[in-house]
Amino acid sequence: MSEMTKEKEKILVYEPVAEAPGASAVMAARPESLSGKSVGLINNTKDFTDEIFDVMGAALEEQFPGVRVVRYRKESVSGASPALMEQVEGECDAVVSALGD
Repeated sequence: MSEMTKEKEKILVYEPVAEAPGASAVMAARPESLSGKSVGLINNTKDFTDEIFDVMGAALEEQFPGVRVVRYRKESVSGASPALMEQVEGECDAVVSALGD
């Protein structure tokens, strides 16, 4: 009678967590108020982002007199083009990037 052996299987487990940013990460400067400022809302093309920004834009306009809400839409979820980022940087004092789903 022959003896059958089963090889041990090796299972690799990956933890999809990035390293925490080090001391070199610096927060962007924040304006004291958004009143009278331009705030860009960048849609990443995911479902329901427009609905989220409808509510957010209305809340900004209600809370900050004279705020100008400017909407942008990325070409795809994977990233914004350098041209779009330059446009946003030139037109806005603050930016919100969001995703839906």
